[in-house]
Amino acid sequence: MIKNLPNFISIYRLVTIPFVAWFLLEELYNYAALFTLLIAVSDFLDGFIARYFKVQSELGSYLDAIADKAFVISIFILIGNLKLLPVFIIIIIISRDIIILGSFAVTFLVGKKIEVKPTKISKLNTFFQFCLVIATMLSNINGYEKYFTALMLNEVLITVVLICTLLSLINYISYWFKNIN
Repeated sequence: MIKNLPNFISIYRLVTIPFVAWFLLEELYNYAALFTLLIAVSDFLDGFIARYFKVQSELGSYLDAIADKAFVISIFILIGNLKLLPVFIIIIIISRDIIILGSFAVTFLVGKKIEVKPTKISKLNTFFQFCLVIATMLSNINGYEKYFTALMLNEVLITVVLICTLLSLINYISYWFKNIN
């Protein structure tokens, strides 16, 4: 049972994404934030369980990556469409993931196999993206916005996510070019 638990957790993350999307569209930001927090915890948990119990698998690494990309792309598109964050950060975040997905496709099409392991900067990027999504949702709940405005939390998180996103993209492109040839 433990062997497949990380894969089930990744599948849970995929299944939960439409709920977050629905809560966002219905402006139920407290539920959207809660479900996003559950997705973030499960993202950490599936990797931890796989490493701790030494049940890492190729399928698991693909499911984890797919769940991450599906969440980021779908939720940030919705957040952008709802005008909850500036367009530039949405474009940068989504472009990074599309570039990474495109490189996976190219790698597959040319018949190469590249081991893909998340780097520290990409893990930090994911963490801060989750923080930004949750903070964005919470800052749109009546009564909470004043705390986020006073602390400039969203602005700080946007800056941190921007830096982490660009650094992780540069890191990933560099790694990819070294290993594709």
